[in-house]
Amino acid sequence: MPHPARLGPLGPLIACMISCAGAGPKPAQPCMSDVECRADRICHEGRCHFLADVEAERKRIDTARGETDPLTAASVRYPEGTDPDPAPGPAATMFMGDPTRSGRTHLRGPATEPVPAWSFSTQGRIFAAATLGPNDTVLLASQDRTVQALGAGGQLRWRYTGGDKFYATPAVGSDGTIYVTGDDKDVVALSPKGAVQWKRTLGDRIDASPLLLADRLVVAADGLYALSLGGTVLWHVPTAMHVRSSPAWHPSGLILFGTADGHLVAVDVEGRTRWEANLGGNVDGGISVSPTGAILVGTDGGRLFALDAEGNELWKFQTGGDIRATPATMDDGTVVVGSYDQYLYAVRPDGQLAWKYRTDGRIRSSATIDPEGRIYVGSQDDSVYALNRKGQRLWRVSLGYDVDATPVIGPDQTLYIGADDGRLYALRPPP
Repeated sequence: MPHPARLGPLGPLIACMISCAGAGPKPAQPCMSDVECRADRICHEGRCHFLADVEAERKRIDTARGETDPLTAASVRYPEGTDPDPAPGPAATMFMGDPTRSGRTHLRGPATEPVPAWSFSTQGRIFAAATLGPNDTVLLASQDRTVQALGAGGQLRWRYTGGDKFYATPAVGSDGTIYVTGDDKDVVALSPKGAVQWKRTLGDRIDASPLLLADRLVVAADGLYALSLGGTVLWHVPTAMHVRSSPAWHPSGLILFGTADGHLVAVDVEGRTRWEANLGGNVDGGISVSPTGAILVGTDGGRLFALDAEGNELWKFQTGGDIRATPATMDDGTVVVGSYDQYLYAVRPDGQLAWKYRTDGRIRSSATIDPEGRIYVGSQDDSVYALNRKGQRLWRVSLGYDVDATPVIGPDQTLYIGADDGRLYALRPPP
């Protein structure tokens, strides 16, 4: 059980949950956090397992899925009036803030240690980032098979229940349409009030967050799909294994995604493969594009790569653990990404280390960066952190459970962050 002093201002909200958790469980016993597991075990699907066993099972499942017949589109025709060279929708919101997955936001986050405004409980872990939705809502996808819309005070507005867990962050179009994707293989479009507008079933589960462009939705599953905003499959690029990497948009007109067999793939807007780069390690995190146009991707094995728009390597940077987070970029091109070696790294645009900051747990969370250069990130040490652009800690708040989700900033400096206890926390600057 975490020491009570680590709970900080959230003690009143979660003290009873922590006190009921008991001492560190034995192997294969229930858990809600890595810190409850002994030795080299991690908390996976509610129980303590060795990381090697978890990875072996994931690879077995992905290999089995890769042997199934791929679902293909009947043609690669576009609806009349569709722009063949789409640009990102300016008012859309999605994972990492925009189609390049920059991680930057125009909204300022809390500069001093925030206090809890409210929390909302679900029945499953929260891996997805919250999304700012229409009508001043906050959208929350949980592994309890629900996507829920909450008001500014944390009250439930509506709930959509899918057929399986949600790992992916919903995307919201400029017209307020909400696009959700889940492990039930479905892509679903919801109205701002949560009514189903259309549903399309793909060929495999959908763990990666969808990419929303001006006239289409790009989704990773058993390969990469492009759908019209009305739900028609425009094209499908099949892959041998399941894709967990969230795709990104490059201003040159490329759509980028990583594969479980260690490749970075670039396709054009018609689904034609332009190039592939062998990175030598599984790509589980998302792709991002820096302000200079460099393509950024991390791999298992701990390498962070930068490539140009032709697929040529610009540089690589070695960390001490797997990189499962999506790299974020500061306005000067500095790359910020966490690693399973427990460090958050800032890497200059030339590939040299600017600084690194050590947390007390693996970092699966991707970073969010506000206009002042403040960096917000979660860790599997049960905490969410804020650092300045020099890597100096501004504050740390413990939530009592692993924080794998990416923080999101609201218009009133509220920081929204989910944790492995199934709660979404709203943290605000003190009065």
